Amino acid sequence: MLGRLRRKEAARRRKTTMRILHIVTNSDLGGAPRVVTELSARAAKDGHTCAVAAAPDGPMWRYLDVHVQRFPVYSIRREIDPLEDLKTFCSLQKLYGSFRPDIIHLHSSKAGVLGRLSALSWGIKYTRRCVYTIHGFDTILKAHNRYLPLERMLARATGAVVPVSHYDERNLRAAGICKRVVMIPNGVTNRRGMPSPDLRAASCIAEAKAQGKPIVLTIARLESPKRPDLFVDIARKITKASFFWVGNVQNPTSMLPAGTKIPENLFFLGESPEAGTLANLCDIFMLLSDYEGAPMSILEAMSCAKPVVASNVGGIPEILGEGSDAAGILVPNKPNIISNAVLSIIEKPSIANRLGAMARQKFESSYSADHMWESYLDLYKKLSKL
Repeated sequence: MLGRLRRKEAARRRKTTMRILHIVTNSDLGGAPRVVTELSARAAKDGHTCAVAAAPDGPMWRYLDVHVQRFPVYSIRREIDPLEDLKTFCSLQKLYGSFRPDIIHLHSSKAGVLGRLSALSWGIKYTRRCVYTIHGFDTILKAHNRYLPLERMLARATGAVVPVSHYDERNLRAAGICKRVVMIPNGVTNRRGMPSPDLRAASCIAEAKAQGKPIVLTIARLESPKRPDLFVDIARKITKASFFWVGNVQNPTSMLPAGTKIPENLFFLGESPEAGTLANLCDIFMLLSDYEGAPMSILEAMSCAKPVVASNVGGIPEILGEGSDAAGILVPNKPNIISNAVLSIIEKPSIANRLGAMARQKFESSYSADHMWESYLDLYKKLSKL
C-alpha cells in the first residue's frame, strides 16, 4: 500500500514538474544573464529540471545554482557570423533532442532568433513552447531595425513574446508584433543589507565615505549607450561627492571622447561579483542611458532603499514613477539638469529618505525575483499543456 502511494506521488510530481531550458547569448553579468540566474535558481528550488545554454567564457556560470545543468555553446556570439551562427543552430537543434525541454526560454535577440529557428526544425510543438524575453526592444528598434521583419515572422510561431516593460510592449505592438505578447517585469533578489564579496570595491567606496563625501554609484556595462561621458561630466560638476562606476572595464579611456580627463572624485572599479550588493554603500544610485528596458541595477538599488537618478528613457519611468509616488528623479541626458537632480538629493535628506522609502516599497510590491518567477511559472504551465 505504501509503495503504491509513493509511486502515485512520484507520478504526480512528474506531471507537475517541467524540463526548462534557458538559452542566452552572453554569459556576462548583464541584464539577460542575471534574469537567467534568478529564474533558473527558483526553478531548481521548486523541483523542476532546469538547464542553461550560453557562451562558455563569462562569469554568469559561477553564479548559477549548483542544481542547474550547464551547456556551453562555443559558437554563439552577439555579432552576425554565418558560419558560427550555423554551428549554433546545429548545436541547439542537437540540445533540444537530448534534453527534451517542456519549455525553451530564450533571452536576447541572437538567442531568440537561432533558438526559435532550431525549434522550428523539430516542429510547431516545440516553437509553441518557446518563451522569448526581449530585454529592451529599443536595442532592436534603434540599433538593429533591419531585423524587424524576421522578428515579426518568428513571433507568429512563438508561444509567448515577453517584453519587460509596458513601454516595450507598446513598441512591440506598434511594430506589428501583437499576438501572444505577455508583459512580465524583471525582478531581482533582495540585496538590502547583503555584504559585498568584492572586498576591494567595498573598501574603495568605504574609504571615500569615511571622508564624509556622498557616494554616487553606477553599475553598468562600460559602453556608449550607458553614457559614461555624461557620468564624467556630472562628477566634474559635483566635487563634493565621490562617483563610482562598477562595470566590465577598468580602463575607461577607450569608451570616452579622446582627451577626456577623469576627475579625481571619479573611480572606475571594473567588474565586481554580486555588484548589486554595493548599492548598500551608496547614497544615490545613478543610471544614465540612451535606451533601456527594465534595468536590473536600478531594481537592486531600489531593494536597498536607495534614491535613484536615471535617464527618462525606455521602461525606467514606469519603474520609478512620478510625483508623490516617485522612487527617484527622471532626467533628460543634459548635464546641468542631472547635476541639479543629484544635488537636490544630497542637500535635502528629506528628499533622499522619501525617495528611498518609496523605492523599497515598489521593489517589495512589484520587482522581486519571486514575483518574476511566479509570473513566468504561470506562463510555463500554460504553454507546456499545448
